[in-house]
Amino acid sequence: MNDVIFNRGEGGLGRALAGEDHFSGLLSYLLTADKPTAFGTDKIKIVYSIEEVEALGISGLATKPEAVKSLHYQIKSIFEANKQAVLYLGIFDRPTAGATGTPAPDYSKILDMQRFAEGKIRQIGVLDQETTFATSVVTALQTQADILEAEHKPLSVVYAGKMSTFAVLSTLPDLRTLGSKNVSVVIGQDGAGKGSQTNASILGLTLGTLSLAKVNENIGWVARFNVAKNSTNEFDVPALTTDGILLKMLSAGVVQSLSDKGYIFIKKHVGTGGTYFNDAPTATLVTSDYAFIENSRTIDKAVRVCRKFLLPSLNAPLYVFDNGRLAEDTIASFRNDARRGLEGMQKDGEISTFEVIIDPSQNVLGSSKIVLTLKIVPVGVARKIVVNIGFAVKIS
Repeated sequence: MNDVIFNRGEGGLGRALAGEDHFSGLLSYLLTADKPTAFGTDKIKIVYSIEEVEALGISGLATKPEAVKSLHYQIKSIFEANKQAVLYLGIFDRPTAGATGTPAPDYSKILDMQRFAEGKIRQIGVLDQETTFATSVVTALQTQADILEAEHKPLSVVYAGKMSTFAVLSTLPDLRTLGSKNVSVVIGQDGAGKGSQTNASILGLTLGTLSLAKVNENIGWVARFNVAKNSTNEFDVPALTTDGILLKMLSAGVVQSLSDKGYIFIKKHVGTGGTYFNDAPTATLVTSDYAFIENSRTIDKAVRVCRKFLLPSLNAPLYVFDNGRLAEDTIASFRNDARRGLEGMQKDGEISTFEVIIDPSQNVLGSSKIVLTLKIVPVGVARKIVVNIGFAVKIS
């Protein structure tokens, strides 16, 4: 019937969550002619909502270049997954083709973005769907993460490259053979909505979901992260960026092999509605302590909080007894500082328990160094639920 209709917007105020675990980055590359004028001089900007992004000249309007529309899709997916996300958006020049082809973009821009953010970015997406994917890209991204880890600015890198050359899924390289604990590769896409029209990856969705999750949470948690819960039903039909093939057309064995190789995509579960991430693997050995993103995010946070409380004691006096052993007060001071951050993580359910060990016999006078050992018991993830079921003539 005739009426005056109000559509209530969401996200315009950009209210921030507590802490900084939701601080994310998105690194993209555009040709100079396609770059919004707002990014002509300042390549990196902080945005708190899709409205701010559109005000900067990045929209999904038909008049925009395809690369800009694709970027808008990714950013919109971030804020739809987490309306309170804080996003550092970096747009840099894409290399143009030369005599030997188009070179890969400069992945060291990750360093520029994290340094600009003063180390606040916890997870960063690298959108590079013009460069054919190769394991060398993963290695190059890990190199940047290693540099930042040495600078006390650790982060997780989620990458989406050009996967169309891997239409034969068996040719996808095994990421689990790589030693890149901070890098994950996304090959999922929407199979029926806007994402399917441009073969756009679920990079933005992955980044937004990570920013919403607690550091110990796996983004494939069925009870918490149904990614198809949105007004447009985007991501309701899982597909792959390799050739747009719908996941439901693949055998269970093929789907499992993609997970085993360490790729991130979205899938359905028989017995419930919605769409969910398959898992959150990193590009390293499955036996590694950092085989999944939640492992890396948890240890990165533990390092950050312990450093925060221990840093005031840098260059502080170390008192010893006449036998050279550390004084009890000195041990207690350092132990309490280390505990303060970890106690907060334990209270928030991000770790199970922990222990701080300081050897009182260490030679601090000769080395001017005090060594602490932190043992952290993480929170497990129920990747498999095994139920033994059968008939019986009686219960007891």
